[in-house]
Amino acid sequence: MKKILVSLLVFLSVFTFASAQCNSEALLKQALKEMGNGQYIKDFKIELFKAKKSMKTGYVKYSVVLQSRSQYKFNVVDDPSNAEKVIMQLYYNDKLLVSNFEKGKFYKSFQFICGKTGVYNLVFSYRGGAEGCSSAVLSLVKQFSESEMKNM
Repeated sequence: MKKILVSLLVFLSVFTFASAQCNSEALLKQALKEMGNGQYIKDFKIELFKAKKSMKTGYVKYSVVLQSRSQYKFNVVDDPSNAEKVIMQLYYNDKLLVSNFEKGKFYKSFQFICGKTGVYNLVFSYRGGAEGCSSAVLSLVKQFSESEMKNM
């Protein structure tokens, strides 16, 4: 019984230490500052750790409802201790629409003009399966009239 309790205490202390390394509140504050003049909609916390078996972190996926005739901004802030920058990708069904990683270059944000109301998937991962901690914000930049959308 003592071994189980000691093991549990060690596990909880390691888990608490690993969780404390990510200062997600400070990252969120920075992401909100970098959001610009858009209207805040939602924020996303990204914390990925390597799994011992696969040695890969995988990804985290969030579903968001976006409305047609709306321009959105997605911006992200990485923890300075990250080995890699986070890759942020927006999908509709299984189709990649936009990413902050294009042609080998990372961007802090991207904008997306939604042509169809629906559920979109926002996927976050780190290149090479690296561990990391980041924060992202979704904001509404502008809503367009039907005539403005036709002229685009």
